[in-house]
Amino acid sequence: MKIKQTIVAMFCVGMLAVSCKKEQTEIAKLAYQTASDSLITVKMDKELTLAPLITGKKNRYQWLENGKEVANTATYTFKKVDPGAYNIDFVVENDKGKTTLNYRIKVLGPYGDGVLLLSYTDESGLGNSELSHLDEDGTIQLNIFSRANPGAFLSPEANNLYQFNNQYYITSSSGPNSLSVVDAQTMKLNYVVKQSSISNVTYFATTDGKTGYVNVTNRKKSGLYPVDLTNKTISSTILEGSKDVTLIPINTANQGIVTGAGKQLIKVENGKVIVLNTYKENVSGVVKSSDNSYWLGVQGSASNKAKFVKLDQRNKGIDSVELATNFKVPANGVLTSSGKDEYLYWQETSRGVICRFNTLTKKAEEFVDHANAGILFATCWKVNPKNGELYIADSPEIFSGGEPFSNLFIFDKSGKLKKEVKKAGYQITDIVFPQ
Repeated sequence: MKIKQTIVAMFCVGMLAVSCKKEQTEIAKLAYQTASDSLITVKMDKELTLAPLITGKKNRYQWLENGKEVANTATYTFKKVDPGAYNIDFVVENDKGKTTLNYRIKVLGPYGDGVLLLSYTDESGLGNSELSHLDEDGTIQLNIFSRANPGAFLSPEANNLYQFNNQYYITSSSGPNSLSVVDAQTMKLNYVVKQSSISNVTYFATTDGKTGYVNVTNRKKSGLYPVDLTNKTISSTILEGSKDVTLIPINTANQGIVTGAGKQLIKVENGKVIVLNTYKENVSGVVKSSDNSYWLGVQGSASNKAKFVKLDQRNKGIDSVELATNFKVPANGVLTSSGKDEYLYWQETSRGVICRFNTLTKKAEEFVDHANAGILFATCWKVNPKNGELYIADSPEIFSGGEPFSNLFIFDKSGKLKKEVKKAGYQITDIVFPQ
């Protein structure tokens, strides 16, 4: 009996030794504190403590920033004064080997989130254009361009705040800077385009950051004009076939400029206009929906119903939905969407009502009645891609000669007024949600 007990005891001790040895030599395991830590967003000049969860033996710690060692501790305090994307690796080493955990950190400038509002003029109603910023906490800051660029200015009569990559392109109808290009994070002015052979520049678009296009308010010279962003010039030569381009934001779809020109849907390819299709009434605009597809609106009339047409990746119509006769989807109703849900929005300008179309149910509905909401004259409306909320800028004194201030109305997805921001800018003409 004693011999048997001794054998069992020796076996247990042996198993325990093997187990301990195995635990001691097992490679360390790493995990994030929370699942969202793999991709983190933080404001510039703010501290961020990275504290990964470590299981197992560890002999050495190492933190690498874009491949360069920055620390040898179990945690790391990250802080940057410059916006940008940073790649941080945490490496733990023991006798068995190395384990790595990766952090991707996006550092935002002071205006890299929230909402940006473009003003047509200044507080006097007669001066230069400006920018406002609505923080994530709901605080409005006026005149942020002037703060970021002492001594510089945006030219009057700004209409369009167009984002491409990490820059904003701001148009001006009167100049002298027909186009001002600013950093999207800091609002620092990068350069201006003064050499323009045309006047009344209104909207701008680019899909490559090298060549862009503008349209103009001058009806005698309406159409698309090329912009050379390398040489900083705007051509006087209209793109042949674009003279009927409507004076609304220039649309892009499927990585190209695809927009309306009267009753035609056109695409700009290699500096030339290609007609994709012709409809019975004017094209009201092209916008993106949640399933990564694009829809175009076709204006209604006394003889033809308004409709929405779904486009495939070659910009060919694959579905068409006619609307009830009370919906006209006018070209100047400025079709817009978040691109992240199923709703497309526009204004029925003759009635002062914002309407929307559901691309899943194929139904249209009246969404916000301006008069009932207290909106006197809407100058811009956009949808927040983060939550689907509708933002409407109201400029009540635009024709009366009173104060040029605009108020901002924010509606949730049910159409309920969530918030009103008083004096958010001066005759706001564009709203952008930084990406």
